[in-house]
Amino acid sequence: MSKSKNHVILLCLVGLILAGIGAGLIREQHLSKGPDDLVSILPTSEDVSLNRIHQVATRDGVKEWMLDATSARYDKAENKAVLKDLSATFFLKDGRKIHLTSRHGVLLTDTKDMEVSKDVVVRSGPYELETERLFYDHKHRSISTDVPIIVRANGVRVTGKSMLFSLDTERAVLTGAVEAVFENWRL
Repeated sequence: MSKSKNHVILLCLVGLILAGIGAGLIREQHLSKGPDDLVSILPTSEDVSLNRIHQVATRDGVKEWMLDATSARYDKAENKAVLKDLSATFFLKDGRKIHLTSRHGVLLTDTKDMEVSKDVVVRSGPYELETERLFYDHKHRSISTDVPIIVRANGVRVTGKSMLFSLDTERAVLTGAVEAVFENWRL
């Protein structure tokens, strides 16, 4: 091979290497911008399915909630992720946590609102709540349901047809045929 052919081949290889490095840097910059920017680079013409997702929501630098799911199907046209087998942790101002699990959920990626359903269980300290559907309103930091619930804690079982709970005030309001049963209670 002549010296000029070797130079051409060497220049082509160097060019390919530089192009590969440039493409890698551009891709890395897109991925390092965060989950919202990552969603923006996903294809627009079809749904995207992901396995094992993890999402953290913050406001003014404070972590408000964390979400994990075994799988998600993202629909960019509707700005929503349909989740399977999810768990979420909500962080209260005093550092305590509220843990939620369900078999199905929908996260609206533009508002960060969520609806979870199917075997919904919420736990915090001695309290455990069971229902079939809950809504999380991110703007108001509230959890609500319009279907029957059961709350258990320290030998007390409370039922109702709907509930509203504020994560900021930590106050729950149950409505609709509210009933309390005290187990092992003595006068």
